[in-house]
Amino acid sequence: MKTKHYLIIGFLLFVIIAALTNPETDKHKEEVKLKMNTFLEKENNKINNNDNDQWAKAGNVLAQSMINMMVDNMVSSSNYIIFSTTNVTYEGKTKTIGVGFLGNVFLSSKIDEAIKNK
Repeated sequence: MKTKHYLIIGFLLFVIIAALTNPETDKHKEEVKLKMNTFLEKENNKINNNDNDQWAKAGNVLAQSMINMMVDNMVSSSNYIIFSTTNVTYEGKTKTIGVGFLGNVFLSSKIDEAIKNK
């Protein structure tokens, strides 16, 4: 076989692997939930250092459930066979905030900036 054939076979194998490992919508949503909940925990640790406060724990649980519901309603993904994008729809506008590739979801660093500004 010629080098050209090896390149074509290698490329086809890469495309097949990328298509088979493309993350589904649930994976995109879980990554956004993880990012939001991590931010929530960091902010709560700055504000409240007393872990025995029952009201703080109840508030955290409520906030996490609200985050989960919000993400389930607002986050979607678009599948492009070998990769996918994480999309957020807010007030009728859809923005891409991440990319899924080879079983992983990579979220934009702009999310951190947007969360801190709100």
